[in-house]
Amino acid sequence: MDGFPSAVKFEPSLNEVVKAFEVALQLHLDNKAKEYGYDNIYTAISYAEEPSVPKFQVEGKAFRSWRSLYWFAVNQVKAEVASGTRQIPTIEALIEELPKLDLPPTTLT
Repeated sequence: MDGFPSAVKFEPSLNEVVKAFEVALQLHLDNKAKEYGYDNIYTAISYAEEPSVPKFQVEGKAFRSWRSLYWFAVNQVKAEVASGTRQIPTIEALIEELPKLDLPPTTLT
């Protein structure tokens, strides 16, 4: 084509893929906390050891537990991908298979 190079397909590095996933996964955690009125997951978790308002303490402990289970599962998936026993999932598919937030029903109001 008149001296123009052909289209070059961009392939992100594994580090770039991992970073994009980490950003999206963290955003998912933060957005879930925002659904319950917190600024982000860290704010929600900060209430875990605060007994002044039991509702907030229960939610803080639930968010803290969820975050731990969530990242543990993410690390398992990363290990499976690294070992070649699994393909890289889409971010949406990965989020769907990760542990879900389990808040006691009394805290939903």
